[in-house]
This record gives sequence, C-alpha cells and structure tokens, in this order.
Amino acid sequence: MISYLKGTLRHKSPGFILIEVGGVGFAVNLSLADFEDLPPEGEKIKVYTYLHLKENGLSLYGFLKEEERELFLHLISLSNIGPKSALRILSKSSPSQLKRAIGKADLSALTRIPGIGKKTAQRLILELREKIGVEEEKEVESGKEEMIRDALSALVNLGYTRTEAREAVKKALKVCPEKTDLTRLIKESLKYI
Repeated sequence: MISYLKGTLRHKSPGFILIEVGGVGFAVNLSLADFEDLPPEGEKIKVYTYLHLKENGLSLYGFLKEEERELFLHLISLSNIGPKSALRILSKSSPSQLKRAIGKADLSALTRIPGIGKKTAQRLILELREKIGVEEEKEVESGKEEMIRDALSALVNLGYTRTEAREAVKKALKVCPEKTDLTRLIKESLKYI
C-alpha cells in the first residue's frame, strides 16, 4: 500500500492532481474540499493516499489530512459506498461536520449531502458512530470539544479501547472543574480505567 506521497505538485484540477515523486508522476483523485487548499503548481506537497484495486486498474485517492483518509476508509467499509461516493461525500462535508452529524444522528444534515438518501444516512449513523468515536450527546463548547478529542486520542494511544477511553473521559469531566486543561483531564480520566 502507498501510505503517502511527498513530491512536487505538477498539475491540479478539481478532483484530480498530478504529483511527481522521484521522476514518476502519480495521478491522484482528490476531494473538492482539499482542492481549494492545494498549494500552487510547482510547490512541494504531501498527500496521504489510499490505493484502490479494481478489476480494470488501480486508482489512487489522496487527502491532505490523515484524519480525512481515516474517515474515507470508514466510509468505504460500508456496503454500497465505494471510493468515488466516499470522495463525493468528503467533497461536500468536512470530516468534523460529518462526524458531528453522525454523532447527533442528524438525518437532515446527512441527506443534504448529494448521493446520501435516508437509508444510507441511517446506516452511516448506525455503523460509523462507534468506529469513528462519536456518540449521540449534548452540545459541547468548541474549545472543550477539541480538548475531549485530544484526551480520547491520548488514551487510545496509551492502548485503551476507544470505548474505555470515552467512558473514562465522561466520568472525569463530571469531577473536573469547569475550567480544566488537557493534562488534568487525561490524569483524571486514567483514574477511571
């Protein structure tokens, strides 16, 4: 598998880029959201990739952020969602918006994405909520949301499952003061695992 490409951006057009790496040009499919964030042609670029094998050839899909590639992989793990559909979904919704819609079970937000009907939206919520580490819960302040995400990531990196980490962070938030920092939240969370 090709995990990422680091080279020179030789050509860009909506949905497609050409990256030269060591004298070899790689054609990479890219979301429209990522297209807007590309550097000018001739500049250096790093793109996280997924190589899709199909009966009539290979296709390379690229992402500017690793988080986006992970979400793409979760999307294509669902039946009836292929790489092109997953890329179309990510073109119309950022990873954070998509995760938020799944976490809130927001069918209307999901069905506004072209190619997602009510049944597909319900499957996204049902099958991806646990995989991507979101669950239905009340609104959290944006600053706190990032701290919670970082604490979850730290606990998962320490070897705990996402479910264990989420339960520990929930319990820690109940006893931590309103204005707490990441380090204190992680320390408190470790008491509940």
